[in-house]
Amino acid sequence: MIDKLKEKLGEVKNNEPLSSHTTFKVGGPAKYFYLAQNSKDLVKAIKISEELGIKYFILGWGSNLIVSDDGFDGLVIKTISNICKVNREEVFVEAGFNLSRLVGIVTQNSLSGLEFASGIPGTVGGAARGNAGAYGKGFGDLITELEIYQDGQVKKISQSDMQYGYRDSILKHKEGVILSIKLKLKKSNQKEIQSEVVKNIKHRNTKLPFKPSAGCIFKNIDLADIKIDEEKVIKELDVSKEEWQQATKHGKLPTSYIMDKLNLKGKTIGGCQVSEKHAAFFINIGNCKTQHIMMLISDIKMRARNQLGIQLIEEVQYLGF
Repeated sequence: MIDKLKEKLGEVKNNEPLSSHTTFKVGGPAKYFYLAQNSKDLVKAIKISEELGIKYFILGWGSNLIVSDDGFDGLVIKTISNICKVNREEVFVEAGFNLSRLVGIVTQNSLSGLEFASGIPGTVGGAARGNAGAYGKGFGDLITELEIYQDGQVKKISQSDMQYGYRDSILKHKEGVILSIKLKLKKSNQKEIQSEVVKNIKHRNTKLPFKPSAGCIFKNIDLADIKIDEEKVIKELDVSKEEWQQATKHGKLPTSYIMDKLNLKGKTIGGCQVSEKHAAFFINIGNCKTQHIMMLISDIKMRARNQLGIQLIEEVQYLGF
């Protein structure tokens, strides 16, 4: 099969370690691995995978991803791109484009709206699929149109078709690959945009751990959608009503707050540890295996369920399980 893939795609690697392509630095090998340089390459690789009956997975920056220790028995298509075009307040950008680089380009063009994404690791496609966000803002809110590959064809869809929610979209529940997007931003003062970008990057660097991680493991609890026993949770977390109101003032109960109050910072299984700097992050402290991560996830979900009556939901994506 590797010979057929090489014949049709060119350079395809065999048994490529995915730990080299994820921010957590864990995971086994991809049976086949191909680097798509743009959306045209990406579509070609997908179609060939479908023709040959090979499972495939689209990989961006490798953040928010946990790969099995056994790896992935199929073709991993890593997408990168240098295509980004700015036309007044509209930005066209391919899915493989680096998100931090995009923030830099729109800042140079005095376009405001993406400052919240400063320092968030990943690609534009990953941000669009997962509705990446910070400070109460989501990437999906800025999108006007997307080009996707779905059901054997390339088609354009609108922002509303994506059914965006908190760290969610329809493409997390239905087949489809984002190829490119269009964003609508606003002209503003460049110095003010730069100041906000620098402030957000400094805040992330101060608040978040530097060791390898997959970002936030669990979604925050959206109190508008998920019912909880508030009195029970306040009692179990041993906080005052005022502390609770302050923690949930944005309508969400941060999982980092839960972990902190349950004294889970620093909890370690194998080479995986709940960050002492920010409890929503699990970090690789050395010799970490995916099984260590899964054991820690399972343990904390059980604690939250048993003590608080809350079912934590992972924000990360799994591959190879």
